[in-house]
Amino acid sequence: MFGQCLLIGTGISCLSTGLYATVTDDKYDQRDRKNEYITIFTIIIIVSTILMFLFNNSSNSLVTMENFESKSINSNPPF
Repeated sequence: MFGQCLLIGTGISCLSTGLYATVTDDKYDQRDRKNEYITIFTIIIIVSTILMFLFNNSSNSLVTMENFESKSINSNPPF
């Protein structure tokens, strides 16, 4: 479960960092922005993974047939 959240968080981070790099790209700016991109990627992956792990709505509990059986309907065969 945590591995799936980490994988999806990595995808969100890559997409977000790529979008940020595309939007803020300036061909006249000669600075090396690698550290800025790494920092943004790290912050987004940490936050998105934690949020997805905390608010994951898949349940590991078993659903029994008692929850679905209606007391007014006789489900026994006639023989």
